[in-house]
Amino acid sequence: MRFARAGEDQSGEVRLADLTRLADVLVSDAGMVSYRIRGGMSAGRPILKLDVDTAVMLVCQSCLESYQQEMRISRVFPVARDEKQLGLWERDDPLLDALVADPELDVLMLVEDEILLSLPVVPRHAEGECGQAGF
Repeated sequence: MRFARAGEDQSGEVRLADLTRLADVLVSDAGMVSYRIRGGMSAGRPILKLDVDTAVMLVCQSCLESYQQEMRISRVFPVARDEKQLGLWERDDPLLDALVADPELDVLMLVEDEILLSLPVVPRHAEGECGQAGF
């Protein structure tokens, strides 16, 4: 909560290879992930703003060849002081994606979660770039 309210800022880089839950969906774990997490306030609530920048190698489901998927993720998470407050917020807005304040927040796990959630359901080359004839 203090990080968010004070508008603190943290950034860094991590190797894709260190994000082990991604291993099953990537062709290669070579590469880096850059991230930045900033605190702030919005509508009277403390928030965390997360920006993630990486490129991952996926398998195109049309031609079964690998391709590079650029990922630029920006998310804003309201931060609730406890589960009770989060429950009240979610009652008012069931689609709210918020975090419960945790002095030991695992930033790398949050970064990895956001990459996993942002991967395409059906990975494919951009239109006109697929190696499959007719696609």
